[in-house]
Amino acid sequence: MHKFIKINTLMAAIFFIFASMIVISSTASALTFSNSKTTSSSGKSTKNKEIKIYDVEFTEKVSKELLGRIVAKTDFDFSQYSLRGDISKRCSFNMRRVEYERVADGEVQNWSIMEGSLAIKDGLVTLRKGSRWKQGGLSKNKDYLDEFNVRMTKDGHFVGKMAFFLLHVSPGEVAEAPSYEDLTKHKNNKPFGNDMKKAEFWIDVEDWAGGVMFVYLCRDL
Repeated sequence: MHKFIKINTLMAAIFFIFASMIVISSTASALTFSNSKTTSSSGKSTKNKEIKIYDVEFTEKVSKELLGRIVAKTDFDFSQYSLRGDISKRCSFNMRRVEYERVADGEVQNWSIMEGSLAIKDGLVTLRKGSRWKQGGLSKNKDYLDEFNVRMTKDGHFVGKMAFFLLHVSPGEVAEAPSYEDLTKHKNNKPFGNDMKKAEFWIDVEDWAGGVMFVYLCRDL
């Protein structure tokens, strides 16, 4: 009797293991779920749930295409511009908000949303140490100052893409992530002349507001 019970217990354990088994292939790369129906001896339909994992291979062409879609937020195509490579300057700057609700051409506000200094060398424009956003919240994170991919063209414009904080966030308010805005040859720009004394570069952000960067006090690096 005891032997019979032991045999039945062993068979029940084996049955339980097989009943809960997950079907997995030897090379796992893609995961799929499937439901299949079976009919019991009583005529009732039951569902069997399976997890199947298959190996997935991409051709070299498809792999390159997928990788090409992973781009930095500040990636910008400079190929359409002629860049100026004979300048080596450092300049002061401040950024102000421009609002379009009352003035169609834009109304420059009288407070700075960003300020500091920048360097122009071999066509590359970089923000120098001490530059800062003044919009509170996430803008205080200095890592966003590295998200500034800008060049200077031969005709004195700044072009590229940068992280931009349009809205001010007060303590206790929900943090606002930056948007990533293009610097182009805006119709309102006042580019550098040959004397490299000063310039202003307008940035479109929203229909109702944007920014303008005033660059001045340029000196040799």
